[in-house]
Amino acid sequence: HPTEVTLWGEVYSIDNTTHLDLRENNLVGSMPPDIGNLINLIQLKLEGNYLTGVIPPEIGNLTKLENLDLYDNQLSGSIPPEIGNLVNLERLDLEGNELSGSIPTEIGNLVNLEKLYLNDNDLTGNIPPELYSLINLEKLYLNNNQFTGSISENIENLTNLNWLSLSNNQFKGEIPEKICDLNVDWSYITLTTSYSLSNNQFCPPYPICIETYIGFQDTTNCD
Repeated sequence: HPTEVTLWGEVYSIDNTTHLDLRENNLVGSMPPDIGNLINLIQLKLEGNYLTGVIPPEIGNLTKLENLDLYDNQLSGSIPPEIGNLVNLERLDLEGNELSGSIPTEIGNLVNLEKLYLNDNDLTGNIPPELYSLINLEKLYLNNNQFTGSISENIENLTNLNWLSLSNNQFKGEIPEKICDLNVDWSYITLTTSYSLSNNQFCPPYPICIETYIGFQDTTNCD
């Protein structure tokens, strides 16, 4: 078994490398599959580079990872289902790439996840039911994609959620009243960024907690 791995011209010890911080390092090209050999990694920060190509499925070998930051690159393709192997993950940030396809159902395996940033990509499909089982989730960013479908009543399971961004998608249907049971300060989100649910196709009547903060909705297809 190799004891070292070479990534972007640098040699790393497989046994001793627990934190790899290469953010804003002008890295180019694909993420090397060999990154999956660094099995003791707890933190992998590659944000703010020029990485292209897909997220290699070998990422699923990094089962000790607690923090995976790949945002602000040019990664494409789908989110690999192997991401579900990262059961210790607390933060997953894939924001600001060119990822497509749907959220893999394996996301439901990430029981320790607190922060999920999938915004500013080209993702499609529904919110998978498995996502609503992530009871430790505090921040969920899905804005600026092409998501469809509706919000499930099971959103009430996300009792630790304090930030929800779904704007600029194609979500539709009625928003469940149970969204008001969440610990989300809708006025604060609106004050600091913009309307959290705007530019979708949500139908009235809107739950009282977000009535003022619903933003623009295309209600053409509402009854």
